Amino acid sequence: MPFIALPCGEQEYQPMPGAKLLEARLALGMKRTEFGHLLGMTGENRNIYVTIKRYEEERRPISPMVERLVLMLLWHKSDFGYLPDLDRGERVPQETPAAFAAAGS
Repeated sequence: MPFIALPCGEQEYQPMPGAKLLEARLALGMKRTEFGHLLGMTGENRNIYVTIKRYEEERRPISPMVERLVLMLLWHKSDFGYLPDLDRGERVPQETPAAFAAAGS
């Protein structure tokens, strides 16, 4: 995955385009509600679904923090081949890849 500069500093922030968020969600293989939960959204599933849909349709701007988290999740998946289990605070995948299993024996 190519280097992507994160928004920071003196530059005026331009929100992530909704199409990029949609592309990221699909790359992670997630439904809108699952994606919202992964981003730390709480509340009723319907509200989470609608929020993600509005982000994707550019009817609501994507905050810099959401953008950074999405990019970090994409990088993690790209580097390690899985998403972290943020709910349980685990850093290892549920099914250990053969390379990790071989290194441990």
